[in-house]
Amino acid sequence: MTYEGYRVGPALRSLRKKKKISVFEASEMTGLSTNTINKIEQGSRRMSMSTLYLFMTAYEADANTLLDLSGGAGGVAEGIDRKLSLLPMHTQDYLRTTFEVMIAQAQKLGA
Repeated sequence: MTYEGYRVGPALRSLRKKKKISVFEASEMTGLSTNTINKIEQGSRRMSMSTLYLFMTAYEADANTLLDLSGGAGGVAEGIDRKLSLLPMHTQDYLRTTFEVMIAQAQKLGA
């Protein structure tokens, strides 16, 4: 799976604007600089897993929404499951474990 910043960035910006959050407010909510947020939204900077988690928390959205994985007739679940199934098994296992840890952390924080 390749990171498609040209798709993710605009989807992230669209979600921020839909929630009526300014770049400055997003910066305060995530702890990221406005410059970093602008670069991510422009697709010129990649997001780390920790940055993804910050946006998930700040925007109260899941990774599928933030990464614009909702395409396709089957909706969000089919989109991410299909893309996950195309990866080697060890990568699938790694990503599942990573998301399980993220979910556990979110539950501890009461998100």
